Order: sequence, then C-alpha cells, then structure tokens
Amino acid sequence: MKSFLHQAFTLARVSNLPTVWTNVLAAWAINATASSTFKIMPEVCDFAFFDWNTFVYLLIGSSLIYAGGCTLNDAFDQDFDQAHNPKRPLPSGSISAQTVWILGSLELILGGVLLVTVAGCEKTWVFALIASVLFYDYIHKKWAGGIIIMGGCRFFLWLVAATAAGKSELAPQSLIWASVLASYIIGISWFARGESQKKTEPVQYSIILLFSTPLIALALLVYWNQLDPIRVFLCNLTGLLVAWIAFSSILLMREEKNGAIGKGVSRLLAGICALDATALSFYAPSLIAPCLCCLSIAVLMQKKFAAT
Repeated sequence: MKSFLHQAFTLARVSNLPTVWTNVLAAWAINATASSTFKIMPEVCDFAFFDWNTFVYLLIGSSLIYAGGCTLNDAFDQDFDQAHNPKRPLPSGSISAQTVWILGSLELILGGVLLVTVAGCEKTWVFALIASVLFYDYIHKKWAGGIIIMGGCRFFLWLVAATAAGKSELAPQSLIWASVLASYIIGISWFARGESQKKTEPVQYSIILLFSTPLIALALLVYWNQLDPIRVFLCNLTGLLVAWIAFSSILLMREEKNGAIGKGVSRLLAGICALDATALSFYAPSLIAPCLCCLSIAVLMQKKFAAT
C-alpha cells in the first residue's frame, strides 16, 4: 500500500504544478510591467514590483487550488474511474472517498484564503477561479463544452496572479496572454477528452488552438517591429519550442499506440511552461530560464506521477 502522501500527490496531479508556478510568475511579471496600451513598446521588467513573501504565498495558494481542483475531480469522477481508470487511488481502494472530499475541499479553501489575505490577489478573480474549478469538476463528464470551463480555470488563474500584491488593474497584454493560455488548454482538453475512451481522432480546430502561442507571438513581433534583437531572438526561440512541442505531441497521438494519447497530452501540459516563457520574452526575458527549468521538472515528475 502506497503512503497517504503519495496518494495525495497522485490525486493532485503534482507533476503539473510547475506549469502553475510559471503561470503565476508570468502573469504577475507581465501585468506589473506592461503598459495600459498596446501602442507603447514593451519595456524590460525592472522587478521593482517583486516581493519574495508575496511570490511564495502566490505559489503556495495557486498550487493548493490546483491540487484541490484535481483531487475533487477524482471525487466527482469516482463512478467513471471505477469503470475506465480502476488504478486511480479511489477505485483501487487506496484512499477513501470521504478523505478525498475533505482533502480537496481543504486545499481549495486554504489556497483561496492565502491568495486573498497574504498574496494580496483580487478576491473577485480568486472567487471566479474557485467557482470555475468546482463547476468544471462537476460538469466535465456531463457536457462536452466542459473543455471551455477548463480553459477558463487557467484564464482566471492568470488574472488572479496578475493582481497579486494589491494591483487590481489588468493590462490589456495580461488579458491577451490569459486568453492564449486558455486557448491552449482547450486545445489540450480537446485531445484529452478521448484519452480514457481510447479515441484518437483529433479535432482540427484544437490543432489551431495548440499553435496559438507562436501565432500570437509572431503577430506581436510584427506589431512591435522595433523590439530589441535579443528579445526578438528569445521570442522566436521559445515560440518555436512551443510549436515543436505541439507538433511532436500531435504526431505522437496519431501513432495509435497504447498510451500514445496520454503521453502526448502529458507533453502538451509540460509545454505550458514554454508558453509562459514565450510571453515573458517580451517583458522579462531573464525569467525564461526558470520557466524552462520548470518544464524539465514537469517532464521528470511525470515519470513518477501521471499528469492526466
């Protein structure tokens, strides 16, 4: 019998947490740096906004909400997993349903409290994030459009982090990148929907969504055509990385081998870190390295804990 901590990590899809960390880092840095209009060329972040105490609680709070949402997802899906995923902690009998409900609820509540009271995030967006997480957990097996709610969860996570340290105003660039992130997540979820049911036929529109990051980055490079060469290079480099991750994952899932869809989805999830690196290349290029480190950590953790 595996330890309770191992079961809790499995329920929380802990291998995806590095993608949450880069989401909140990118959202906070970009919203603190970006101007209130697209007409002004992006300035390089000077990190005057940065506070370690806020950042640590931002990471902890967002991680707890993600873990709580994933844990409660298993609670809501208990009957489905009994038939299709019998090795998950609940159907395998490794942990009780009551424990899962309590654990997930506590993680959501504690995460929300930390984000509002310590990290200084806007409570409206924190409430929207938690509500979207719960709604997704409840509806995603009952309504095909649940993938939109899944994208909404990451969209609100970005807005939560963007308003850290009491900054309630949202720059238009923050909304753009939050939307790009949501589109990417919807694209992943479109593929992931068929994972348990062994469906391998991809949806054409989801492929477009998976390439939304390099497409938006290219459009911004054209618009801000006087950006310095270093940031242009880094934007192209990270954008191509996202494109390669998307392309290789699509090819992998089309191989129709056993477990191919799960492996492809896991690779795409780790690719969220590269998406954040692309966004940061315009505003805080020095933060690209931590994002790529988190990508590597996510890939390594997926060997121990399933990402889906």
